[in-house]
Amino acid sequence: MSAHPEYTIRRAHAGDIDALVTVHGDAFHDTFLAAFGTRRYAAGVALMQEIWRRQGSAGLAGIWVAEVDNRVVATIALRARITSRALPMIPVEWLFMRALGVFRALHALTILSLVDYHVGMNEIYISDVAVHHSYRRRGIANALLSHAVSEAQRLAIGSLCLYVTAANTAAIALYQHNGYLIVGRRVSLFGWIFLANRQWHLMRKIVPRHSIMSPLPTAEHSMPASPLVE
Repeated sequence: MSAHPEYTIRRAHAGDIDALVTVHGDAFHDTFLAAFGTRRYAAGVALMQEIWRRQGSAGLAGIWVAEVDNRVVATIALRARITSRALPMIPVEWLFMRALGVFRALHALTILSLVDYHVGMNEIYISDVAVHHSYRRRGIANALLSHAVSEAQRLAIGSLCLYVTAANTAAIALYQHNGYLIVGRRVSLFGWIFLANRQWHLMRKIVPRHSIMSPLPTAEHSMPASPLVE
């Protein structure tokens, strides 16, 4: 856990599930809306909460939150093979169909799984970088990315990587500001059809294992406000 005068970064626990979904719903609203539709949006949000509860602690492994005044306001997920935990066997597809109907369930599952990544042995894959709109421009996103570097150094992992939509220039600028380089691209027909996002950038940062990290700015005044979509 790391602390700052304005916020604390800590591991997520079961009591955070509702807040996690709220933050994701705010930061990734367009994706959620495309997945669930207007009529079933509330059902989709409830579904995400139910699946996380059924997965238990294994589903929350690698998820960190930023907390302000005891309120979860931001998240980051750090996936590494050496820390991964087997998820319990739950009928995810059936839960989607029960909540959304067959067609909408297939539609939602397609959108929510558009970008996946097979994590290598010497890397951490970052996803779900999300800051609630009311708490942006406070340096929280930079702090979460700095925390990811600290975790990589603690685990002696050599690189961090993530996907970001090519259209999200604010997020790309944020990651480049934190030392990430574009190393690959992925094109998706379904992404273009459902999200109007045809291309994702794969970005990577090499982590010096024994360097002393310099403090990052405490404000994001140079970064345009934007959801940080994976």
